Amino acid sequence: MKFILQWKINGTNYYSMKYITSILFIGLFALTNKPLHAQISTSGIDVKAPVAEQTKKGDTLLMTLSNENWQYKLGEPIRYDISWSGDAKDLAAVRYSIGPEKMKAVKSGELVLKNGKGSIDIEGVNSPSFIRGEAKLAVNGKEYVAIATAAVSAEAIQPTVKEPQDFDQFWAAAIKQSKSRGLETKMTPMGNNGSTLVDVFQVEYSFENDGAKKFYGVLCVPKKVGKYPAILRLPGAGWVPLSGDIKTAEEGYITFSVYIHGHPVNKDLAYYKGLQENELKDYQFKGTSDRDSFYYKNVILGCVRAADLIYSLPEFDGENLMAWGSSQGGALSIITTSLEPRIKRSVALCPAMCDYTGYLHGRAGGWPHYFAKPIETEKQKQDMIKTLAYYDVVNFAKRIQVPMYFSWGFNDETTPPTSFYAAYNQVKPTKQLFIIKEGFHRIYPQQVEKTYGWLKSQVKPIK
Repeated sequence: MKFILQWKINGTNYYSMKYITSILFIGLFALTNKPLHAQISTSGIDVKAPVAEQTKKGDTLLMTLSNENWQYKLGEPIRYDISWSGDAKDLAAVRYSIGPEKMKAVKSGELVLKNGKGSIDIEGVNSPSFIRGEAKLAVNGKEYVAIATAAVSAEAIQPTVKEPQDFDQFWAAAIKQSKSRGLETKMTPMGNNGSTLVDVFQVEYSFENDGAKKFYGVLCVPKKVGKYPAILRLPGAGWVPLSGDIKTAEEGYITFSVYIHGHPVNKDLAYYKGLQENELKDYQFKGTSDRDSFYYKNVILGCVRAADLIYSLPEFDGENLMAWGSSQGGALSIITTSLEPRIKRSVALCPAMCDYTGYLHGRAGGWPHYFAKPIETEKQKQDMIKTLAYYDVVNFAKRIQVPMYFSWGFNDETTPPTSFYAAYNQVKPTKQLFIIKEGFHRIYPQQVEKTYGWLKSQVKPIK
């Protein structure tokens, strides 16, 4: 089965079947030379507003689209508008390229701006897809870049990944085995940034996965005696642990920030740099040819057992468990929610790990882009296709049974919109979506406000 993008430019039909050879990597973290106690509530991806790069007031290259929401129907004409607000408005020649995200451009060239403005018309996109435009302008030795991505019938994008016949049996057996070992919980007090309302702990817990395995995380619990709802916070890709979410805990919620790599969360930066350069180097590529040795099997089982940890806490209200994550964490939020029925609602921002095989069908696949470049042998490729199907978010999204809140940007170059819409479109229960059309692969303040606001509106702590 192949997905072919067909479109028409100036009366000519174009088709795209090639894939790119670059692999993007998520690696933006809050860094400190001190031990990583509970310092901030979001980590793993920067928090920035969606504005264009500029060096001085007025020097801005922008690319926008003719439809205000950047969304189009099949066959609807698309216009990319480019503007430059700096000097030399009439002399500026912009280099541009337009094509399906992550694929070879089907239209490119130079556009001479008039009064700092210009436009490029595209007609006849006849397949559900995301069509990315990129503009570059060199001025006084500096290159400015602007991006705009058109969503063409995104709600109709379907996955390329196949579902293994024994998908449910595989995960049921793995989870059952993981629970054959007790949690053996150990809690170590951590700094709480001077909060008088919250206790913070490093938590160590165990589970079984072909031997004893350990996970760690940062637990924040309200000091006041009572029963509280809880939020699992799943991490974006990387090596540095999420810090504790003290602020949310002060509002009356237990928060548990999971660290997926089986190491303590209270070490200094040098410790995690050592992991980055050695044990955890390219961790997401380990074991991709075998479903039982793939790195994410242990990750997923540890996240699922985190629910058991929450349920073991005397302060937990015994009912209201929620999940929140972005990027890799967004993927883990969907996965954990699908496997753990006690999670009542969850949030996923720009989820990674969706529809890996998109690249094999002429379109973008999900992070970490396993098939973005040719695999050495056909056997290795087939083994990877077979293994990764057990870990593709698409196949977990089909099994979601509770309300979810999603958010992302169309300009995301790390977790391509084509890939996460392939998963999103499989989610059947009540779901909400907040789009920042100009958004890149970041956590934006609006997303934090809206998603945490949604979780808190669903479950209010008893005070």
